[in-house]
Amino acid sequence: MEFLAEESKTWGSSSPVRIIPEYCFVDAGQFIAPYDHVGYLDHGNEDMQLGGNLPVAVDLATGSCRFTDWDEVDDFAERDLL
Repeated sequence: MEFLAEESKTWGSSSPVRIIPEYCFVDAGQFIAPYDHVGYLDHGNEDMQLGGNLPVAVDLATGSCRFTDWDEVDDFAERDLL
């Protein structure tokens, strides 16, 4: 996902991140993609796990990408989507 790769470069670290396919879902015309650090996902290195990372939302009609906000995350969690 190009959006996530570009955004993660601005975080002051060259650490790679990747979406977590098994946690992705579609809701209200958006593809919601949680992600984390590759070191955590591939090797279980808990020191590499990201905290406070908001999922990426991709508008399925336009293809535009953005990070979700905390209200959306709370709503997803209340509906057991995250």
